[in-house]
Amino acid sequence: MIMPKKVDHDQRRSQLAEAAVVAIDTHGLDSVRLIDVAREAKLTTGAVVHYLNNKDDVLLAAFDQVGLRNAERLEQTRGMDPVDRAMTYLPHNDETAREWRVFLQFWGRGVSDPAFRERHRAGYEALAHSLRLELEAGGATDPQTVADAMIAGVDGIAVRVAMEPDAWDMTRMRKTISALILPLMAAHTPDTPDNPDNAN
Repeated sequence: MIMPKKVDHDQRRSQLAEAAVVAIDTHGLDSVRLIDVAREAKLTTGAVVHYLNNKDDVLLAAFDQVGLRNAERLEQTRGMDPVDRAMTYLPHNDETAREWRVFLQFWGRGVSDPAFRERHRAGYEALAHSLRLELEAGGATDPQTVADAMIAGVDGIAVRVAMEPDAWDMTRMRKTISALILPLMAAHTPDTPDNPDNAN
C-alpha cells in the first residue's frame, strides 16, 4: 500500500508565502488572484486555501514573509561593517528588489487597512528593538535614536531605488548610505576620533 506523502504544514505555508511574494510582484497587490499564487507554487488553488484560508490570509503571509527575511538578514549580518550591513537591506539584487517592490505596495494598503498597519508597526518595532540592543551592547549613546535613524535612512534610499532603479547603481547606493550612517555612528559611538564629544 502506498502511503500519501506527509507535508509539513509550516513548510507548505512558507512555500505559498514565497509564491505570493512573486505573484504580487508580477500582478500587483490589488490584481493578484489565488490562482496566480497557486501557479507560482505549482499547486492547486484548493491547496492554497487549505493552508491559507482566503486571499487576505495569502497577502498577510506574503507580507510576513518579507518581514521574516529582514529578521533573518539582521541576524545573519550581525557584526558586519555597518555600511556593508545596510547594503544587504537595499534593493541590490533581484530578490531584494522584488521584496521592496512588494513591501511598498503593502505600505499603501496599510494606510487604510488596520491589519496590515498593525503588522507594519509590529515588524518595525521588532527590528528597531533588536538593533537597539546591539547598539546598546556596543556602547552607542542614545541607541534608540541611532536605530530609528538607520532604519529610516535605509527605507528612504530603498524607496528611491525601487522607484528609480536605472538611476541608482551600487556605487550611488553605497555613497549615499555611507553619508548617512558613518557620521551617525561617529556621533554616537564613544572613543571615536571623529566624535567631538570625545575630545579632551
